[in-house]
Amino acid sequence: MAGIDHLMINANNFDQSVKFYSWLMPMIGYGQKHQYPGDDPVVGWSGAGGGLWLSNSASNLRTDNLDKRRVGLREIAFRADNRAQVDAVAKEIEANGGKILDAPQEYPQYAPGYYSVFFTDPDGLKLEVVTYSK
Repeated sequence: MAGIDHLMINANNFDQSVKFYSWLMPMIGYGQKHQYPGDDPVVGWSGAGGGLWLSNSASNLRTDNLDKRRVGLREIAFRADNRAQVDAVAKEIEANGGKILDAPQEYPQYAPGYYSVFFTDPDGLKLEVVTYSK
């Protein structure tokens, strides 16, 4: 079976990012939280779709912000079960420290039934929650 097992994100503001992803990940099916404290803490969430892990960025690099045009990660899109789930996530993004880039809507140019919200996490990493259901 092919697939991505997990993703790891380095956060400039670790505590703020842990709060944000602690809200987001259970809403989209990643309900198991894992914590590894210490000098270099790591927090992760997992579910049937794999996992996402957070760690601190290097302190000497925290003035750097993500730019989707640089080499590397551009965006992470999570699959939703239906439009109601996309809308529920969208309603709470900004209250949890994210920023909506594009409100929930259909994108027929991408695929039939493609419906999503585009947003950023507290460090500006572009995220998306998408469904193909009507």
